[in-house]
Amino acid sequence: MTQQTTSNTDVASDAPTYGASLTRTEPFATEQIPTNERHGKPRYQFTLWFAANMVLAVLVSGFFSSLFGLSVVQGLTAVAAGTLLGAIVMGLLAGIGTKLGVPQQVQGRGPMGYFANFVPIALLTVVSAIGWTAVNTVFAVIALQMLVDVPFWLAATGIFAVQAVFAIWGHNLIHLINRIATIVLTLLFAVITVLSLQQVDFNIGVNIEAPYYMGEFAGWVTFAGFFFAYVMTWTPFASDFSRYLPRDTSHTKVMAYTASGTFVAMMWLGGIGVLVSSFAGELDAIAALAELTGDWAPIAMLTVVLSTLPVSAMNLYGGSLSLLTIRIPVNRVVGVLVIAAVSLGVTLLMQTNPYGAFYDFLLILAYLVVPFSTILLLDYYLRMRPLGPVAVNQLFDPRRIVEWGFVAWVVGCAFSSLFWNSTLFTGPLAGAFAQFGDTAYLAGAVAAAVAYLALSPLPPLSQLLRRQAPDRVEVMR
Repeated sequence: MTQQTTSNTDVASDAPTYGASLTRTEPFATEQIPTNERHGKPRYQFTLWFAANMVLAVLVSGFFSSLFGLSVVQGLTAVAAGTLLGAIVMGLLAGIGTKLGVPQQVQGRGPMGYFANFVPIALLTVVSAIGWTAVNTVFAVIALQMLVDVPFWLAATGIFAVQAVFAIWGHNLIHLINRIATIVLTLLFAVITVLSLQQVDFNIGVNIEAPYYMGEFAGWVTFAGFFFAYVMTWTPFASDFSRYLPRDTSHTKVMAYTASGTFVAMMWLGGIGVLVSSFAGELDAIAALAELTGDWAPIAMLTVVLSTLPVSAMNLYGGSLSLLTIRIPVNRVVGVLVIAAVSLGVTLLMQTNPYGAFYDFLLILAYLVVPFSTILLLDYYLRMRPLGPVAVNQLFDPRRIVEWGFVAWVVGCAFSSLFWNSTLFTGPLAGAFAQFGDTAYLAGAVAAAVAYLALSPLPPLSQLLRRQAPDRVEVMR
């Protein structure tokens, strides 16, 4: 089993065994990256997250603007606001990875506790990695079938094989692939953008007859929430791809490059989706893209296939680190294969309806991510950063079974659920605040923050439980 129980920063030799190599698979997993293995430049975070978000799912999200009855200006500002807020959180968390040298999933042990962290990691990263890889691959296979006559299962298997190879080779190859993809996808999506703009109606105003119309402000907040939630589903993986950067790398630079890469990609594709939403909003995603690009549809379909490879490789990579974090007895390579196999199965089940109930379930997970990432940020700045190296050692201490951060996360999720507005579940207070749109994300963040700030001054929960354990044993005797 590859799981490390202690930090290994001080045991490394002078010569790196991995470094910036592209000729060998990545040997590290959830352990702290040794100082001599740190490498890379903060600007690579821009290309990483730019390529990761240049996908059809972002473009399709923009289609919902017209369904909420928003004007062009309202739709574009909602995309900008939701994306920017999520991108800032992403950037802050990515910068933390540089300082701690561990994946985001392992950082969760700080506020949550070593074993209590299993619950959010299993839900928010393992399930999310499997699900979003499946959603993106379904789109890719449908697009590929418009180019060549190939059975769905065969195309899906082939695409997963490529994605898995990238993820198995690891951190350095993923960064390289995304730098290449940034150039290729920029050119291809530029063509799609030019073609799509021919369908733009800049005079679209508010439409009170729209199927999801709920008022201008409520619709704006809810639509902005789509893009905020999409970015937030990436936050449990934010440090996975920044943890190799040298420890003295500027946190501000890492945050800026991560946030800007995310924002530019999502504003670009989400904005195009808004501009063509009156034309494409009622169509299926692939059909809409084909209609938008006309005779150039084959180029558009190729773009969808290629854009899936880097983002899904990142999901498979992060999913494998998540399995190790919750102590599934596999190494990182086998972890990638496990995540890929399960995701392939989900892909085959979703092939006729990528927007089915499982997709709705993935959106529910976004409600749970917001309190989690809120607590991670608070715990790092208020507790871990002042502790220094001691904080990293705590991440590998299994005696810290459960901590107050886990309680705060549960409180945040429970309070947020009162405001959920989903096809799978509607909270009892969602209707009472309908004029404000989807407020569940804000409710979850505020409740989690208040609970954490109230509980964190108390003695560590794991210590309190250990002190009580001998007393319980004595009573049993």
